[in-house]
Amino acid sequence: MAKLGMPSVTISFIEAGIEAIKRSQRGIVALLLEEPQDTITKLLKDHEVTSGDTTTTIKAITNPFTVYTTDDIPSELTADNKDYIEKALIGYTKSPYRVKVYLMVQDTESDAKADKFATALTSLATDRWDYLAIPTITSAQCENVATWLKTNRENKHKRSKVVLPNCKGDYEGVINFSNTKIVTAAKTYTGAQYTPRIAGLIAGTPLTISATYAPLSEVIDCDRYTADENDEKVNNGEFFIWYDGEKFKMSRAMNSLVTTTQGKLEAYQTIKSVDIMDAIYDDIKKTAQDSYIGKYANDYDNKQLLITAIMGYFKELEEGRLLQKDYSQVDIDVTAVKNYQLQHGLYDADQLADMSELEIKKLDTKKIVYLTAKIKILDAMEDIVLPIAI
Repeated sequence: MAKLGMPSVTISFIEAGIEAIKRSQRGIVALLLEEPQDTITKLLKDHEVTSGDTTTTIKAITNPFTVYTTDDIPSELTADNKDYIEKALIGYTKSPYRVKVYLMVQDTESDAKADKFATALTSLATDRWDYLAIPTITSAQCENVATWLKTNRENKHKRSKVVLPNCKGDYEGVINFSNTKIVTAAKTYTGAQYTPRIAGLIAGTPLTISATYAPLSEVIDCDRYTADENDEKVNNGEFFIWYDGEKFKMSRAMNSLVTTTQGKLEAYQTIKSVDIMDAIYDDIKKTAQDSYIGKYANDYDNKQLLITAIMGYFKELEEGRLLQKDYSQVDIDVTAVKNYQLQHGLYDADQLADMSELEIKKLDTKKIVYLTAKIKILDAMEDIVLPIAI
């Protein structure tokens, strides 16, 4: 008998899990930068640059353009914008996978407008990135950007995050970077101006560890607070640089969510956990769309095929130490199937009560696949309790 091998949908999900582990090592930073109109016009078409007796033709870039290393940064950008990109590339244990730079025309007259970045954000909404930073953003614009981000996550299922200066977003997709002054040997930055560095640091943090206590070797001073004040800032959903007496490093890696609710508890407050949840959501959605939806009849056997495929994905994440080993489960949602039968008048409550669980799982649900899953995301070691008996 010929060996048919594993069904393609199972292979696709396992490959997605393997790719998730690789991708977890580095993320994508999006930077929204302002440049004078003439600079943008020049960059978007071929142009010549003369240095001494040598004239070089510089090829046009696209908008947005992608930066992998400092060599990819166009020399025509302002010094500030080149610095923002360089800061984003520093990362943490690794550099971000890439930095996508979106250029918009500098317009000082619109600096006070709350919707200043609305047009640029429309372009960002359709692209793939993990963390956004806007170093010229003002407090008047933070709320608009936070609302836009929340709408994209909740209504358009765009699982991205944004780093905003002193923005009490109270939302898992908003990182509230609360420092007001950051000093390096070369320059003093405002909180907004340093958000590219923070976005790059988070994006350069593998999902297997946390950005908690990540050191920033370039910082020589910042706004400082007492230990009690630092604790209060963490509890308020702030992510900030602090001085431990020897070096400057990041606080506990928390997002701005402080109001927990049923279904959104402590796990939603940590940057690491939300990053893993977002990766799982994106992978399952994309892989199911590419390899399963529309390609299989919605019967019990094919539902089991999908369950096996998703479990293969979870097992890869367990092996990669993103999920707790031997904990993950996926199955048909019996309660949802029962409700479907009742709502559509296919069976009544008494008939369903007489059925076994397996019989209910095999019932027809037309185009819908009702599944339920259980996973446990592994957090990083952050608190050590060690009583020492003497």
